[in-house]
Amino acid sequence: MLTQLTNNKKVQRKELLAKRRALTLIQKNEYSAVITKKIVELEEYKNSQICFLYASMPDEFQIKELIVNALKAGKQICLPYITDKNMKIMQATLIKSLDELVVGAYNILTVKEENLRIVKPQDIDFILVPAVGLDKKGYRLGMGGGYYDRYLVKAINAKKIAAVYDCQLVDEVIKDDYDIKVDMILTENTTIKYR
Repeated sequence: MLTQLTNNKKVQRKELLAKRRALTLIQKNEYSAVITKKIVELEEYKNSQICFLYASMPDEFQIKELIVNALKAGKQICLPYITDKNMKIMQATLIKSLDELVVGAYNILTVKEENLRIVKPQDIDFILVPAVGLDKKGYRLGMGGGYYDRYLVKAINAKKIAAVYDCQLVDEVIKDDYDIKVDMILTENTTIKYR
């Protein structure tokens, strides 16, 4: 049964990644601008002090403008840092500027090891959670590493927001017992709030 679940997740992930990758650069930029505007207008974002964001891959919601906005607003910004690939452990490290970033694990921009300023998960009050797909109940399908599910259970004081394109919403994602729900989903056309 577990093997079948894993295989089904892989198939669903492949299908959703294909949809996301099929979007044109113009569409991604346009949708990302709309989603960024929605995020900065959220009370949850306005009231946050420590935001855990991420560096987007080329086909994901483009987050650079949100990072710039958050830094200008005086928020403390954290990005993921993989501290143990074998144990799939991720931490949040502060950044002061986009200039601090270098290419890290999985070819994703991250902070240099000598510049690490780790923030405790319980101190974070806003997390933007990446996703390959999301369903209407707030469950997410990630890239399969489990890094975020392990981290989110520790971030007990954070609002967990997922920002994706409309084409990444499905009726139901295939999930495991340990998968964590988000508090809100934002796309270019949809806003779904759970708590």
